[in-house]
Amino acid sequence: MTEQMRRLIETFTKVGITGPAIVQEIARFRVLDQIITQSGEVREWGITPKELFELAQTSTVDMFGPLPYDEAGFKEIYGISFSVELMDFISATGYYEGVSAGRQWTVPFKEVIDFHKNTEGIILFAYFEEYAAIAEEIMQTLPTDRLLFYTASESCYNLFRSLYPLAPVINEWPEDVIFDHIVAATSGMFTAPVTTMEEMAARVNNVSEKGTVRYFIPVSAVQDQLNMNRVALQFMILQNHLEVVREWAPLQTYEFRYGLGPVKKVDLSICEIVEDGYKQTNFIPLPHEVLASMETFSLAHYGLSLYGVQVSMDPKHPTMGEDGYMHGDYRIPTYMQRMFEALEGYYLQVSMKGIDVSVTLEQKDGIPLGASPEDECVQNAMEQSVLQDDTVEYRWYFNHPSAPFLWYTYFNSEEGKQVVRTLASMVTTTPALLQLMGSCRRQVVKEEALATFTTSFTTSLEQYETEKAQAETNWGNALATLASEVIPVPTETNTEAEEG
Repeated sequence: MTEQMRRLIETFTKVGITGPAIVQEIARFRVLDQIITQSGEVREWGITPKELFELAQTSTVDMFGPLPYDEAGFKEIYGISFSVELMDFISATGYYEGVSAGRQWTVPFKEVIDFHKNTEGIILFAYFEEYAAIAEEIMQTLPTDRLLFYTASESCYNLFRSLYPLAPVINEWPEDVIFDHIVAATSGMFTAPVTTMEEMAARVNNVSEKGTVRYFIPVSAVQDQLNMNRVALQFMILQNHLEVVREWAPLQTYEFRYGLGPVKKVDLSICEIVEDGYKQTNFIPLPHEVLASMETFSLAHYGLSLYGVQVSMDPKHPTMGEDGYMHGDYRIPTYMQRMFEALEGYYLQVSMKGIDVSVTLEQKDGIPLGASPEDECVQNAMEQSVLQDDTVEYRWYFNHPSAPFLWYTYFNSEEGKQVVRTLASMVTTTPALLQLMGSCRRQVVKEEALATFTTSFTTSLEQYETEKAQAETNWGNALATLASEVIPVPTETNTEAEEG
């Protein structure tokens, strides 16, 4: 949350507008601004604050309800409401569920938008509740008569229908309608990955003869290769017009790109976001049948195998991504990320320098595990601007208190060190490495065995810390003793002037 957003909240609070009501009033003012912008009379003669207030009373009540403030309050909040981008404000505060600005999608969507500047026909953009700010840019860049936006979020649908009454927005994705192009992007923030997988698989061929499809699929959906998820994934992989599969890190998403086809092999790569662009690491292309026959499809695992590192690909083995959340995890809204970072307990801190990777176990105080999002301590944490883009500390947080111990053991074993070093050779930034680590799989540890493991781990850790502290004390004492053999007796210096 930026300081400007804080000031806006404080200003609105002074006139009695708080929480979700702030979003509603900002949206009201956006619509009001559109009305006066389109008015020739206003452009010619201008408008007074009093007239603007009266216009708000007559033109926005049907859509947003009565104004909950008087003219003086209106003057206080109207101007400052334009100091923030509405979608960014929603993402930062969580005041409006089911919508995210999705600025993290800027790099891949620049490629998408540039591509469609040179195509023809109707383009369906699906799940735009996760990239609402990008959707606004798309409306301004591509011809509106070519666009159709689908959202699975009712709140996003209602918001955009209010802001853009003529916008081509739908809240159902028809299974039998053919489009010229489809772009669907989600990291699983608001909709269960299994649901989006089923929707995408059922519609992957719903394009015209010269149509294209670009699916950005949640990494968590690809990791969960059991039951219907596996069937849907294999079906999408086996389409002979699948040309490219790319894992975007740290966006928590796989890109499946379908062209005119057919193609014999699929291009495979990892795309790592670096500043305003991306770095691409290419792997050896594979036939569709080979990809579909893998025990679990994973570009991280495929990359490891190319380096001669073998790891478990058993879909029954849990991934690190199933056990926890990484720093800046795009599977959860920004305000929820702050809550996870404020939880008490252990976490893993990852430091990377080239292919030298350190995975350490750290402990901190904070919100008790299991605390309700309604608790005051949780609310305070979610309002803090603790997420910094320039942070040098990258961490994995976990839902279960024993999970950090399991994964610390994994990545500090000789096998785990080799795995994480090899993953580090595929990327250049720590956030991207965190995502690749999330695809690693551990053994299933039953409840009784987990209790035994946890007891043994914590006992050994306490013993190590005690012995380490004692060793440091002994070392300090030894140095003090040895110093007497090295440091000479100091010479006293007389600083007093002699009396004449």
